[in-house]
Amino acid sequence: MSLTSLFIYAAYVGLFLGSFYRPIFGVLGYLAVYTTYNTDIWWGATFNVYLPRPSVIAMVFVIVGALLHMKKLKWGISRREIEFYLFLGIVWISSLVFGIGMGPENWPYLEKITKVFIFIFFLIRVVNSLNNYKLVLLTFVLAGVFLAYQAHTLSPSYFRSSRLDFLGGADFRESNAFAFFLTVGITILGFQMLRSPYWKKIIYVLGVGLMFNAMIMTQSRAVFLGLLLGGIYVFIRPPKGFRKLIYLFLALGVVLFFVLADVKFLNRMGTMPGGIETGREEGMRRLDYWKASLKIFEDYPLGIGIKNFEKIVPYYDPTNIGRDAHNTYVLCYSEIGTFGILLFLLIIGEAWLQLARIRKNGLNGLTKAEISIYVISLETIYIAYFLGYMTFHSNLYSELLWVLLALPICFENAVNKLVDAPPTANTKISKRPSLLWKRATIQSAKSKSA
Repeated sequence: MSLTSLFIYAAYVGLFLGSFYRPIFGVLGYLAVYTTYNTDIWWGATFNVYLPRPSVIAMVFVIVGALLHMKKLKWGISRREIEFYLFLGIVWISSLVFGIGMGPENWPYLEKITKVFIFIFFLIRVVNSLNNYKLVLLTFVLAGVFLAYQAHTLSPSYFRSSRLDFLGGADFRESNAFAFFLTVGITILGFQMLRSPYWKKIIYVLGVGLMFNAMIMTQSRAVFLGLLLGGIYVFIRPPKGFRKLIYLFLALGVVLFFVLADVKFLNRMGTMPGGIETGREEGMRRLDYWKASLKIFEDYPLGIGIKNFEKIVPYYDPTNIGRDAHNTYVLCYSEIGTFGILLFLLIIGEAWLQLARIRKNGLNGLTKAEISIYVISLETIYIAYFLGYMTFHSNLYSELLWVLLALPICFENAVNKLVDAPPTANTKISKRPSLLWKRATIQSAKSKSA
């Protein structure tokens, strides 16, 4: 076994076993496996021998770790969380009752989405403090940097039509999904630079540059569009006290883009729907898929069932040989039906409103500035995801989508924990009187003696 394989193996196992000490380590181990494990990579093939089905093993440790520390966790279920489980119930009902039938190719996706929501249940219980929330974001960043480094060491066989592909966890095997995951890491690191010392800024810039270059290697138009929209959002609504820094970083980001972007990437960005002829043809094909989806929805208002769009669409669009919907929202109302799309949009809207509530009701002082940075970083990720990637690709059953939608619940629980804590738990300064208070006391004593 190589040193790289041994190191990754030790990291996985260490996080799994760490769940016995603190359940957050089990969650981090699960996320590490989800984002990085790939049997198509040489070290992943080695893992398949020594650690088969690592995601299942990771889930077991998540559950065991949470149960061992169950007295320290809050097991109440919020209204927002109930919406998640209602969506899962609708997926099951639309697939088994109202859909067009379940075959061997459908069941794995139904099992997957069920496993996702089981993990979400424990994620919300375990990520209940600001430190635990930061560890989750750190895991995303480290996984993104690790995969970006791998992208620069791969052989040409991992490039399909000059696009980086087949890298990362199970949900990132397609270039666009991998590109968006890198965008998550870039966004988190970019905002963390606002409140970091200069030596950390240098490290963060290197990480952002590495991930940004790997994202360009994917040549993902949808993710590029999402990143552009996210940048516009940040420009219009920067966090208070950081406007000048935000504008400086955005300008540097534009410079970095033109330094790293090659001719192939720029040419591909020019083929977005409405661009040159190739882009128009592809855009028209997607419009045909979406028009066919409306006919499907008219005949099956309660949904055709999970992963049945590709199976049924040729009957409504003979030119379509069974392609994906290329739109998460279209896929949702087609496969999960009316109640599914309404609840899905409600979950997205509630996540955004929850972030707005956290920003408004956050703590005062430095903690509030820190909280506002975490809020706007997640808002920017949402803009890039919901208006960019999800508009042109189907990721309804991607685990990353539901983890990102659950993070505001975790974050609000963590902020509320800080608000409810006694003042001495939030600051060390409050434990002893300030110099100003001492001077005022001495002056008062002198006045009385006089």
